[in-house]
Amino acid sequence: MPPLVVGKPNLLDPDGFMKDVKDILATRHFTNVGPYALELERMAADYLQVKHVISVSNATAGLELALRAADFAPGSEVIVPSYTFVATAHAVATVGLTPVFCDANATSHLIDLASAEECVSDRTVAIIGVHLWGLACDADALDTFAERHGLRVMFDAAHAFGTDYTDGKKVGTRGSAEVFSMHATKLFNSFEGGLITTNDDELAHKCRIMRNFGISGQDVVSIVGTNAKMSEIHCALGIRHLAVIEKTKAHYRRLAQKYQECMAAEGLSAPAAILWNEPYLKVPGCTHSYVLVQLGDEFGHTRDEVMALLRDEQIFAKRYFYPGLHKLTPYAGSCGKRILPATDLLNERCLTLPTGTTVEEDDVARIVAALAKLSRDKTSSPTRTIGPGDHDTSALNARLQDIQLQKKKLLEEVAKLDHLQETISLTFATAPSKKWPIEDAATQSPSASKID
Repeated sequence: MPPLVVGKPNLLDPDGFMKDVKDILATRHFTNVGPYALELERMAADYLQVKHVISVSNATAGLELALRAADFAPGSEVIVPSYTFVATAHAVATVGLTPVFCDANATSHLIDLASAEECVSDRTVAIIGVHLWGLACDADALDTFAERHGLRVMFDAAHAFGTDYTDGKKVGTRGSAEVFSMHATKLFNSFEGGLITTNDDELAHKCRIMRNFGISGQDVVSIVGTNAKMSEIHCALGIRHLAVIEKTKAHYRRLAQKYQECMAAEGLSAPAAILWNEPYLKVPGCTHSYVLVQLGDEFGHTRDEVMALLRDEQIFAKRYFYPGLHKLTPYAGSCGKRILPATDLLNERCLTLPTGTTVEEDDVARIVAALAKLSRDKTSSPTRTIGPGDHDTSALNARLQDIQLQKKKLLEEVAKLDHLQETISLTFATAPSKKWPIEDAATQSPSASKID
């Protein structure tokens, strides 16, 4: 069975992309915001209906630039949900600010503003809403919260390109800035990269300068900056993928619907197995860029046991955000006596399942059937435990299996060639002894005699 992997990259219109690569190689304009970067920014601004789009090397760098451009005082505090990827907190800490962690909503997995209230201090300057799994935060509620406390709002939109807010506007249009990831695992990818979006002219101007070392003119460096430019080849793939974004979104949504149908058919339901995506199938703006289940005690196996057992079936599910930012070494103890019960529960129970353009509906049926089998057979035990490093290597394991399959096919071809060679050799060995016509012609040739 072919391996099914969470986050296997989408690669759409490869022929068109290779034409772009040849063009880039011919012009030798590889980076420094060339024509492909400018076109990607223009297309994204038009699609999102936002004033400014700034392409950057990755979303982490983009969030750092947006925070720097806001000119917060060093040591100021920024409220961040603990249930997110560590890059959100790292971006805050890297620019000299302090992340303060709040809890998540147990149903939506998005930021819990009641918990965020407990995080506000006289040093708080901003709050970062994180859109997750293709579902948008409640931007209006965040704006109200921020206005009440005199804070700026920014959004980590790594999971949310193509997602709509409840008013129908695209994610990318709210807050001081929103930052998208175009990492290889994302619904909308460019191998690697990111986009800062904003309607703030001054913030956009600063971000553009800072992504290029702070250079604002010939021999003029006007601000501390870094190298966060996106290369032309990365932008070229982004352009190709943006051209088919609606088709890609439809595929993801169709797979989420298929998961719901298969789980219902297999009798997998709450409290044993909760499909996060199910209630949001009714939300038009959710892209379902990820699919995940929350496993209860009634399932019969722990989340980590299920993850290990699925690997025996060549299904590489993952636990995202474990164990929670507030428990990671750089931030351990930062919450003091505050507890984050929803974040802790989600990190213990949630399992992310394969989706994307490399996954088809039959694959979903296979995955759900494997889950249902495990739920029925509560005596199964993993053949091995999964260590911390294993959670980062599922794609490599799948690649190794692809290589092994290719080697097997090559060895089969070699065996065929060996058999053919042996057959021809036997034919020569058993043929009557005689001179071949070409040999007779050579011995009768006057030139051959002269050579002798």
